[in-house]
Amino acid sequence: MTNEKLQNKKANLLFNKEKRSAVIADTKAKPAYLNQRSLLTHFIFGPYVLLPIISSLVWLGGLLALIGLWTSQGKPKYRGDEASVVFVSDVTAANHTLFICITVLTAVFYVLSLWAERWLRHMDRLPEDVRKRERVLDWLAIFFGTIGGIALIMLGVFDTFDYSTVHWSMTVIFIVGVAISAIFQSAEIFALKKDHPDRQHLRRSAFIKVFVATTAIAAAITFAGLYGACKGDADTPRCNNITSGAAGVEWGLAFWLTFYILSLVLDLWPAGKTSPRYLRRLAKWQEQNEPHNLEHDFTGRNAFAAYPERWQGADGQALPENAPVDSGVVAYPVPAGSPPAHGYSNSTEPLPLSATPHTFEGAGYRESYDRSARPSTTYGSDTGLVGGRQYA
Repeated sequence: MTNEKLQNKKANLLFNKEKRSAVIADTKAKPAYLNQRSLLTHFIFGPYVLLPIISSLVWLGGLLALIGLWTSQGKPKYRGDEASVVFVSDVTAANHTLFICITVLTAVFYVLSLWAERWLRHMDRLPEDVRKRERVLDWLAIFFGTIGGIALIMLGVFDTFDYSTVHWSMTVIFIVGVAISAIFQSAEIFALKKDHPDRQHLRRSAFIKVFVATTAIAAAITFAGLYGACKGDADTPRCNNITSGAAGVEWGLAFWLTFYILSLVLDLWPAGKTSPRYLRRLAKWQEQNEPHNLEHDFTGRNAFAAYPERWQGADGQALPENAPVDSGVVAYPVPAGSPPAHGYSNSTEPLPLSATPHTFEGAGYRESYDRSARPSTTYGSDTGLVGGRQYA
């Protein structure tokens, strides 16, 4: 590594450390419902995160309920050649109605999570797709995820006792569909990371998905090998051990799905920071409590400089809910056809130069930076910055 690259790396580490410290100090001063690091804020202003949370909790709770029922029933063996460890599919077949409810709710909220992510990227509430390939990858992830969700419902409807072939076929389609969806999601997020280098959560989300998907694929291959060795029978001590191992892997795979669904929370989490309702509430709170910090802050009031329609009416004046707190604060309209440079101001004069975005153009887009060299983007950042990325 050259000295220049090493110095740049050290500078980036120092900047990120200072940024994290500033964010922690800033969030402590805010009430709980405006604290970007609290669950309450995201539940109120970005409730989309509830979709994967509900899906994962239904699935996890359903599996635990099935284990509880099997235990309360005296740990029965449902077939004469059942191994010491029963298969998930056998327990679900014995509690058919319950499992259908579990699979339907899990699949519906899982697929809704995928569609919510696509919609939020389209609405610029999440790091947006810059290139066509990223949109294609996202649509492929939705397609295969939907196929996997349908297969999950079908394997619940067709139990292993009465429809063994259909059940296991749907199981394979479900595992393959969700795994391929996770791979396409990871590829999309890795591509997004190149266009949004300041978004650290993208890398974390991609690595988590890759880890979960590769582990699940490896476990599925292991299950297929163990199950095929004795064709699911346990008529000998050796086959009992092998088939019990296959059943154990199947239970592990079932629980592992919970972690993959929860990884979708990371993708939807930033939507709470870019909610117009959140920015309006934060802007009002800043006017009342932090007027001295507004010049250098782009999380609330100044965020609307890039999107006047979020606080202005058709006449160019502030909407009633965005009206300034003190009479000395006015909102002045942005002339038609000109890029907005200011939002609210404490006077009729333009904002100070330090709060006026600087524009860099190139590569088909222009990106805004404030004079303190803090990047600002339409979708926010780990610090909640919002400003003006606009595509030519």
